[in-house]
Amino acid sequence: MQSGKLPQVRLRHIIESIDGIIDATTGVSGREIAESFVLMRALERAIQIISEAAKELPAEMRALEPSVPWTDVIGIGNVLRHEYHRVREETLLAILTDELPVLRLAAVRLLAGIESQPR
Repeated sequence: MQSGKLPQVRLRHIIESIDGIIDATTGVSGREIAESFVLMRALERAIQIISEAAKELPAEMRALEPSVPWTDVIGIGNVLRHEYHRVREETLLAILTDELPVLRLAAVRLLAGIESQPR
């Protein structure tokens, strides 16, 4: 398996994307984010990366975190790529504030599980 496709690499991409967008938006109101072209595009791109990385995780690994709506996480990437005009700002902001912190915790747990395995 190519190193870029390893589950631990994909999990790091998820964590880094979440950390990056949370860092970029900490202290910024939802309204200010929604009014900022740059922040909204950064949020969209972070979600796309997260979606693609999640899609590449093995199904049996995703099954270890059943509280994460993996189908939705993966599906939002397709929506952002192909039906971007239908995505509401409120939806993206809700993902940022409600979903990404939970997903980050799950990704950290999965990564810790991989890293604790003997090589």
